[in-house]
Amino acid sequence: MKRGHYVVDRSLNNNVIVVRSPEGDEEIFIGRGLGFGIRRGDSIDPEDPRIEKRFTLADPDHRAKFKQLYTVVSDEVIGIAEEIIARATGLLGPLHEHIHVALPDHIGFALKRLRGGLEIDNPFLEEIQCLYPETWHPAADGARLIEKRFGIPIPESEIGFLTLHLQAARERGKLSETIRVTEGVRTAVREMERQLKKPLPRTSLDYVRFVTHIRFALQRALTGQPIVNPLSRAIRERLPESFQQAQAVADRMEARLHLKLPEDEVAYLAMHVARFTGERDAAGNS
Repeated sequence: MKRGHYVVDRSLNNNVIVVRSPEGDEEIFIGRGLGFGIRRGDSIDPEDPRIEKRFTLADPDHRAKFKQLYTVVSDEVIGIAEEIIARATGLLGPLHEHIHVALPDHIGFALKRLRGGLEIDNPFLEEIQCLYPETWHPAADGARLIEKRFGIPIPESEIGFLTLHLQAARERGKLSETIRVTEGVRTAVREMERQLKKPLPRTSLDYVRFVTHIRFALQRALTGQPIVNPLSRAIRERLPESFQQAQAVADRMEARLHLKLPEDEVAYLAMHVARFTGERDAAGNS
């Protein structure tokens, strides 16, 4: 091997290779045509102009699990997952390195299900599209790439699952926490609609503000980062109906998620509720 060159450990597809540095560190190189005609043991210059993205797994546990993937899913699945990660990184910024394990594992399992004619319903699809629009786009692009490579139609429900994986990596958190927040938003929307006795206007700016506030309120509660609302008492006095409805929404989320929202959060939520009830206008004119 030439000095400073890397040794190819595995070619996953025409665009993705796994290499080993002169120091023995494993890296993933992604670039158009990078893996075409290359074989294990070949050397490659790390400054090769075809290399568009390169990733290193720093966590030993992630490195071990990445190697285990070879026994669970095909090289082609791991390769396409890496291409999706590379594209998403270009749009979303750095992602948590666990995505290199979680995404190919999910895609491999999803392909097995879809080949068997089994599509899993995604109950959070509407909320996912509203909460994570920036992440939805690279997930949708990834779904189209999977369709093209494997010849299997990828339903919208799967785009939602891909979005959750990418979003969890973007927030550098656990997938379970991202799902929990999304479920909390869905619970809040349903409770609000139950109280209003009508659907919330999904395309309105008020709806987007409502679900976005709930998302961040739940994230603050999960991470133990409470906020102070100096207007909490005034909001409760001037918007009593909205505050009561906001508290009902918070109670329903608490029962569902076993997660307490403090009164200061409920007061902020009441201001969003008032946009749907019109109480804020009434209070402002009283």
